[in-house]
Amino acid sequence: MKKINGISKLLLLTVFIGLGGCSAEDGTDGLQGEQGIQGEQGEQGEQGIQGEQGEQGIQGEDGEDGEDGNANVIYSDWLDADWNSQDTPSSKIMRIPITEISQIELRNETLIYMYLRQWGTSSIYTMPSSGRWSDVFYSFTFGTNSVGFEGILVRLVTTDGGDLDELQYAAFRGNRFRYVIVPQSGQTSKLDYSNYEAVKAFYNLPD
Repeated sequence: MKKINGISKLLLLTVFIGLGGCSAEDGTDGLQGEQGIQGEQGEQGEQGIQGEQGEQGIQGEDGEDGEDGNANVIYSDWLDADWNSQDTPSSKIMRIPITEISQIELRNETLIYMYLRQWGTSSIYTMPSSGRWSDVFYSFTFGTNSVGFEGILVRLVTTDGGDLDELQYAAFRGNRFRYVIVPQSGQTSKLDYSNYEAVKAFYNLPD
């Protein structure tokens, strides 16, 4: 019995030694090691300095305002010759009343242009002028200080001392007049006022 007990003790010692030599990885029943402590998250870094704003580009120049095509211009239709102030064989005067502006404005603050149209020609003449004739003269005055005078006076006279011919003065012979009154706001040095078609186009005048 003592011999058997000795052998048993030897076997038990061998088993314990074998168990002690096994690691946790090798055995199924070994104890798992503890998980390490996770480190703390670092603080967020400061935001970087914002870059400087670029310079604003140069603003383009404003375009020039267009000219007012009519610019408060006062104009008449083509008026038939009507010698209502004087009517003699060698001298005639036609009075044209102007009511849109005062006589002071008419005299001091405007440019006045008169144009003449006659039968037998497509030309339009700027007054003062002889028109299509060589022995007469068409002229006009406006805004004078004369008592009872208002508007525009158109005059027709002979230059050779003879009598006027109806072709030179009669309305039914196609003698017509048109005025264009330009206030200071509409005056320009770019326009040739002796050119009726240019004036008509510039101020958008109807026919």
